[in-house]
Amino acid sequence: MKKTLIALAALAATGATLAQSSVTIYGRMDLGTSSTDTTQVGSTPAGVAAATVGESFSLAGAEGQRTGSRLGFRGTEDLGGGLRANFVYEIGINADRLTPVGTSPANNAQTRLANLSLSGGFGTVVVGTFMNAFDAVRAFSPATANAPGGDFTLGHGAATTERFDSRTQNAIAYVSPAFSGFTFQVGTVNEEHADRKYDGMILGLRYSQGPLAAQFAFGQLDVAYHAPLLGAGSTSATPSNAEITNWALGVSYTLAPVVLSFIYEDAEQSFGPTTTREHNAWEIGARFPMGAFAPYITVGQGEITAGTISTDTSAWQIGTTYNLSTRTFVYAAFGELELDRPGFARQTDGYRIGLVHNF
Repeated sequence: MKKTLIALAALAATGATLAQSSVTIYGRMDLGTSSTDTTQVGSTPAGVAAATVGESFSLAGAEGQRTGSRLGFRGTEDLGGGLRANFVYEIGINADRLTPVGTSPANNAQTRLANLSLSGGFGTVVVGTFMNAFDAVRAFSPATANAPGGDFTLGHGAATTERFDSRTQNAIAYVSPAFSGFTFQVGTVNEEHADRKYDGMILGLRYSQGPLAAQFAFGQLDVAYHAPLLGAGSTSATPSNAEITNWALGVSYTLAPVVLSFIYEDAEQSFGPTTTREHNAWEIGARFPMGAFAPYITVGQGEITAGTISTDTSAWQIGTTYNLSTRTFVYAAFGELELDRPGFARQTDGYRIGLVHNF
């Protein structure tokens, strides 16, 4: 009874504020099992990310294999005249364990999204950290992200360098209202740390009408280093300034028995006057919705070039989702990723099986 009275008093004290705005608490949990086997011949070439060679298996602790676990808060306030103020704050959750083995500090409860926006008939202006046009392109893929062969085009982009992953950080963007199925987005990044400065932009154009949907994204970023990264006394040289260009295109077409998709992504990274890396990849996919079941298949090829050395890449994945309800589904995926060039070959295959619940 005492707790009820306290709660009623708190609601009465904040009633005016609550009457003008709404706040929603939401979240997602993704847990399951996973197995990965990686074999490699030869040393890892420049421009190719290193990999842990061997087998890994998790019986009941594979977290976020298809979609990241999260806890979020979002709200909106009607300012009148068709103008609304909105906010989103979302943190990532490592549902497997509080402190992953071999990591320090724990990577739990890290910010995924944090932004404020104003929206109205003119469109939306958003400030902070938010999902960008590259995320919208990669979302055309039906693949399970962290199973081998998933997120294939993302692995070839500039996302692993800075700012061109699915989230744009510390930025401001404008998103237009829809005009005859078209929506465009423009955003800028201008941020300075103790040792570097970022200047860049991301442009996006989307079309959605009937069975056809398409998304284009273009990004350009300059990274200027102006202080040694390792502090006083370090013998390591300050990295060269970097210029990064990335563009991507995603298309889907819905037929009665199948949803077809295509993604292409191209990135170029320049470090100093002589060092360049070029990455490109394409993926085609097909998803077959059949009631609660939605099996799919994806196939992709690409190339990673560092200087005069080129590495060919290829991947495939098969899998399915099954809806247990409107908020809960299970998934299963098996895939393979291969990288190959003279004197080097790497193959990664494995599966992911999991359960996702949205709340």
